[in-house]
Amino acid sequence: MQATQNITAAGLALAASAILSFIDNFVFAVSQEAGLWQFQVFRSLFAVPILMVAARILRQRIRPVNLRGIALRSLAVSIGLLIYFAALGTLPVAQAGAGLFSAPLWVALLSILLFRQRIGRIGAFAVMLGFAGALMLLQPDLQDLNLLSAMPLAAGFFYGLGMMLTRQWCADESPISLAIGIFLTIGLAGLIMLGVVALWPGEAFISMPWVAPSGRFLLLTLFQAGGAVIAVSLIAQAYRIGPSAFISVFEYSFLIFACLWAYLLWGTATNTLAWTGIAVILISGILMAMTQKRTPDASAPI
Repeated sequence: MQATQNITAAGLALAASAILSFIDNFVFAVSQEAGLWQFQVFRSLFAVPILMVAARILRQRIRPVNLRGIALRSLAVSIGLLIYFAALGTLPVAQAGAGLFSAPLWVALLSILLFRQRIGRIGAFAVMLGFAGALMLLQPDLQDLNLLSAMPLAAGFFYGLGMMLTRQWCADESPISLAIGIFLTIGLAGLIMLGVVALWPGEAFISMPWVAPSGRFLLLTLFQAGGAVIAVSLIAQAYRIGPSAFISVFEYSFLIFACLWAYLLWGTATNTLAWTGIAVILISGILMAMTQKRTPDASAPI
């Protein structure tokens, strides 16, 4: 019975990764229509009602158990996701995703620094291996390092911090409640930043002010929000029926799907070093899973 559930959970995680990597390939198209903050406001406006309906159908609680905990968790994860989406305006999905999927490595380091937890030699090796794989996939220009170069890894840091807060303070929250918290936080951040970029506008995705939303922008944003809600539901169900350490390995398939979608959609090929980096990151994830104790985890990517 458990073996069958594990196979089902792995399939759900793979499907979620395929969907997320597919829809994120269209964020660059969104960046040609409007700015990051306007995109996030509309994305939240589309996603929250869908989640509310889903909560009613699935009879899941949306009222927070720990308001302070879910607020801090939503803030940390939202910062990570906003940095990730900002990077998507200029970087391929696989490269931006490499930083986001460094989150488990940041969790390991933060566990050592903040909670004095020991991860052992294999865990330490997995952390170093994972960072090496991320750098192989990111392939930063050492002669032209700038803020953009560090954005994907910064996204992974904040996303990993949010996952730690999930385990510490939000284990009793429903998956839909966690998702709504993130979308509300991102939407509020988008509104605030729209005011900021109205005063100091720019032409980049992250600094573009409000523009009249085109039909293409609305369609792309609705597509992105709907896909994200479906993927969140799939991965949440995967974590409900399968061991978290086992499921987390299959989430790394996001990087593989991202490269495949980029090639199928846009004809963008991934070089040998990047594929090697993906393989190294996957090995690191397997090693981390081997050393991770089974703990309640309600987290799921948005």
